[in-house]
Amino acid sequence: GVLKIIAKSDGSGGYTSARIKSENLQEFTYGTVKVRAKLPAKQGTWPAIWMLGANFDLDGWPKCGEIDIMEQLGSDKGKVLGTCHWLNTSNNSYASYGLEKSVTNATSQFHVYSMVWDASTIKILVDNVQFYVIDIGNSGIPNSPFHKDFFLIFNVAMGGSLGGTIDSGFTQDTMEIDYVRVYQ
Repeated sequence: GVLKIIAKSDGSGGYTSARIKSENLQEFTYGTVKVRAKLPAKQGTWPAIWMLGANFDLDGWPKCGEIDIMEQLGSDKGKVLGTCHWLNTSNNSYASYGLEKSVTNATSQFHVYSMVWDASTIKILVDNVQFYVIDIGNSGIPNSPFHKDFFLIFNVAMGGSLGGTIDSGFTQDTMEIDYVRVYQ
């Protein structure tokens, strides 16, 4: 079948949704992740396929690191983002690097969102077309958190910094996931 993460209005100005994570179940360092998904179409939904460092409970965010394989904008359903977040240890501040990619029919057709991660780089692709790369090797991010175990997260948030303004007539919308594959 297909995994469906459904965001719903509760009728009183609130929303419910779900988050699925592999924390303490499946964590890994390096590999290829492929997720075939169809994204929600309604303004204000903020779906994401992402990863957090498995040391999140000890070190917190952003020190644990975050890899966003796919985040869809709430106001532009034809764009997705690939981003990495971390703690810049040279000045103890938040740092990130992200790029966006146009995806035709992201809400009506399935697309494969993937990441190729090794000791040197993190690459993010849509339908096997790379649009993002970051150097995490020796010449890249000092004290990089991207050389430790991470776990997967799938969710649909509502509103927020990337979800934006929620359509006043919103009742529900869905992110569908056909498969999740991790290769090492």
